[in-house]
Amino acid sequence: MNRTKIEYADYTWNPVVGCLHRCPYCYARRFAERGMGEYGKHKKGHRFQPRFFPERLQEPEKLKKPSVILVCSMGDLWGKWVPREWQEAVLDAIRRAPWHTFLLLTKRPWGYAPYVLPDNAWAGTTVTGPDDWERAWDLYHAADAKHTWISYEPVLGPISPDAIAVCDWLVIGAQTGPGARPPRPEWIEEITDEAMRLGIPVFMKDNLRPHWRGTMLRQLPWRDEGGEDGAHQGRERSEEAAAHR
Repeated sequence: MNRTKIEYADYTWNPVVGCLHRCPYCYARRFAERGMGEYGKHKKGHRFQPRFFPERLQEPEKLKKPSVILVCSMGDLWGKWVPREWQEAVLDAIRRAPWHTFLLLTKRPWGYAPYVLPDNAWAGTTVTGPDDWERAWDLYHAADAKHTWISYEPVLGPISPDAIAVCDWLVIGAQTGPGARPPRPEWIEEITDEAMRLGIPVFMKDNLRPHWRGTMLRQLPWRDEGGEDGAHQGRERSEEAAAHR
């Protein structure tokens, strides 16, 4: 595992790397195509192909201090190209380290459907704007998880306030890198106001600072007092929202 500059996590853990989504804004693909780190060992054009590193499965158990771990930051564990045995091996490793909080994130939330996720795993999905915000509803229907979260990053367009009614935590971040498109403040304001109205914790990443003049919210639900009550309220809110959809 590696210490990370991602503000809401302590470590990234990549037992599976690589992705076939081909998102134009993907920082991980840029990293791979430059041949940086472990990717320098692979031929150009093949550096971002999905790969499994079973020797990394023991790493969370070796870390005894309870930590927040972002899983597969350099890939998508729930992509349709990922073999089920890889997914099962990662989930087994998460179960063996119940003192950690693991953050799962995917652009294909239906990938969660075959599994009952461990209680220490937060099932998340990425939304970026009007073209993909319904992934939030897919997450609600597909993920059998105690906790769910939405990463609204990069903010490329407005999303319906309904999107966040089915989650327990919202992260917001801007696009970075070459050709980055700045988010409009009104998109951030609308979704943040809705989250506050619903009592959903919000975490704004540092890359949002140049585009946002309001208060930078930095809420981490697993560190709040009464976190279990908050999770229970989130599930009730999700059920009510789904009933009225």
